[in-house]
Amino acid sequence: MRFLEWEDSYNIGVKEIDIQHRGLFDIVSRLFTSRNYQTEGKYFIATLSQFIDYTKVHFATEERYMREAEYPKLDAHQKEHNEFLSEVIELARDCENKVPGIEQKILDFLKSWYIKHILGTDRDYQKSFMEKGFK
Repeated sequence: MRFLEWEDSYNIGVKEIDIQHRGLFDIVSRLFTSRNYQTEGKYFIATLSQFIDYTKVHFATEERYMREAEYPKLDAHQKEHNEFLSEVIELARDCENKVPGIEQKILDFLKSWYIKHILGTDRDYQKSFMEKGFK
């Protein structure tokens, strides 16, 4: 069973960002699969930590492109990134503390945010990036 299916419609047309979006997608998919391992959640927590680290790299990349494109909604987009990271870090703490049902809550949150952010918020900067000739 697949948790998420990658679709070409998730691409925004800037290779570096598209590769990173796919990388985040792959980590979330591994996170879903990791629940099957009987390691008392250690693999899930390690994979979630990897997701957080990679997300920081990705957000920095996106924000660099936004600055270069003089994207007018950079501040709002950064705020959304920061709020997301804060939420995921809090959920990771709950996971480390073995809060009941936390793994599914994390997965549901990530899936919802991932699709909403890439298909919604990130689409907003796509035109600015194309106008600047980013590929």
